Amino acid sequence: MSATLKPQTANAPAKVKDAGLISLAKDGDAAYNAKSGELLLLPGGAQSQREIKERLASALFEGAGLQRVDCGNDEAVFSLAERYVREWQDRATAYIDDRGRDLRILGWSKDTAGAWQKTEEIMAAVSGELERIPGGEGSSFVEEAVPDGRSFSLLFPCETGSIGARPGFVCKSCGKPLLADSPFSFRSVQPGRDDPPEDLKKIETPGANTIAELCSQLGIDVRQTLKAMLYVGSDGETAGSRPVASFIRGDYNISMNKLSRWLREKHGLYGIRPAEKQELAEFFGEVAGYCGPIGLPEGVIVICDSSVRDSKNTVVGANCPGYHRVGCCYGRDFTADIADIALNSQGIPCPCGGSFEAVSMREAGTLRFGFDPHHASLEIKTTTPLHDKKLSYQDREGTHEYQAVWGGVISTERILLEIGRAR
Repeated sequence: MSATLKPQTANAPAKVKDAGLISLAKDGDAAYNAKSGELLLLPGGAQSQREIKERLASALFEGAGLQRVDCGNDEAVFSLAERYVREWQDRATAYIDDRGRDLRILGWSKDTAGAWQKTEEIMAAVSGELERIPGGEGSSFVEEAVPDGRSFSLLFPCETGSIGARPGFVCKSCGKPLLADSPFSFRSVQPGRDDPPEDLKKIETPGANTIAELCSQLGIDVRQTLKAMLYVGSDGETAGSRPVASFIRGDYNISMNKLSRWLREKHGLYGIRPAEKQELAEFFGEVAGYCGPIGLPEGVIVICDSSVRDSKNTVVGANCPGYHRVGCCYGRDFTADIADIALNSQGIPCPCGGSFEAVSMREAGTLRFGFDPHHASLEIKTTTPLHDKKLSYQDREGTHEYQAVWGGVISTERILLEIGRAR
């Protein structure tokens, strides 16, 4: 009667593609409910999950000063911080809360720099401890652009169909991981960039209102074109909209998250979205499919992806239906703000000389801080939005505020699956 239940089997559970889950099931440490999609932990798996949680909680306390509590929700964590911050100050501003199979991280800093420092300490503590757990090696915290702050995902390479899997990219040579919206401004060299600059000319291109048709008509490489993507955004204070023209090399696509973050930081714009037909005509004129960076109306915010920097002899829209310009050179014919606003994709080059290939990555955690962190939502189950209250206290010297909210979640369930996968 006192023997531990460990129903080992040679058969993999039906309809399961997750290598970690298959290993745990065969070892008798877990089962899978295909109807609900739930991982069911048997005694051995439950013990392993508790050990992972204890090790990570200890590492976060020792490496980042996170106090371990058992509150169950963000409001209760805030209540603790508010109660003790005056007497204990920084010791009462950083917490890790048990939430089932997750560790919920939540804290406050006096400014964004302090929030960033704390985030770095948390990432170092988690990564260091995972390196010491057999099967936990190979994890990476990968930054992902979000409109209102900075976000980092804890990722493990995995098979397609694994629990918590999401698409990503890994350099075939150096192993660097990326997500589609990860900051990454390194781009391949445009063909002919070292050629002498050509004269800027306006040419007729009837019906060439797509990049594919333009390249077909002119017999050119798509990398010799610049593509316009037109948007509108609001400053959040007025009912009006601001027009935005973004330009990127023809074989790349815009990352809405990167663009939104840049526009928010640079111009205070919110709610970025593609311009509708009526707005295109109002803000840009009848130039759909033929918009270019030269001669845009006043008031248009212009932003170019880093792939446009040093571009030479490219083909751009002429802001006139049925016409393009050839021989366009950045710096000579137009200038604009430059930022990394491209969506990362398979095949983009890596600084090491390799290139990125598409892979699946298991997300086992997220960390986040931002300008308006109460708008953030962490995408792992059992989490709640980051708290929107600033932490403050008063003493004889006045009011002291911890304005920057930061937080995240670590899924010990998904780390357990990685440990099972490595068996």
